Amino acid sequence: MPLRFPVDHFDLIAPLYDKLIPPANIESLLKYGQFPLNGKVLEVGGGTGRVARELIKIQANIFLLDRSFAMLRVATNHQDFKLTLGEAEHLPFMDNTFERILLIDTLHHVVDARTTLLECLRVLRIGGLLVIQEPDIEQWGGKLIAFFEKALLMRSHLLPVAKVESILSQQTNEITAIRAKHQYLIVCRKGN
Repeated sequence: MPLRFPVDHFDLIAPLYDKLIPPANIESLLKYGQFPLNGKVLEVGGGTGRVARELIKIQANIFLLDRSFAMLRVATNHQDFKLTLGEAEHLPFMDNTFERILLIDTLHHVVDARTTLLECLRVLRIGGLLVIQEPDIEQWGGKLIAFFEKALLMRSHLLPVAKVESILSQQTNEITAIRAKHQYLIVCRKGN
């Protein structure tokens, strides 16, 4: 079945995205993702490369995947990473390809969170880390983000930490969740 990429809100806001959203703060990502490292890194739903642009300063071999052609077109201004058009639910990579996979503010935008997480684990190498950062729907800041995204007619659906952990625990038991301010960070190590 061919992939379909209908025009959505990210296609519409792509030219303004980097002006509206502040630069990424990757301090927690560096700490819990154990960067820098040897090997390939995949950022799923990386959009304009806001996170990848910061990470590339210390980490080579970054791949950025997004379903929005318009967002990737903006990312081409920063050609230090490899760009791929695709959907998170159907990652166009071989099994066991990446040492790290990042889902930064992405999971609540995908159509099928469970399929996305399983795909990420499929392309993650054994011993590799899946790092997920999401707005925390159980805190007021996450509730506010959910409200605004619904008001903007985005198809967002924020998942509580326990739901994400439940999906991941079907594949691995090495999961750490860290809550901070209005978001959470989940780090999952792929076992055998």
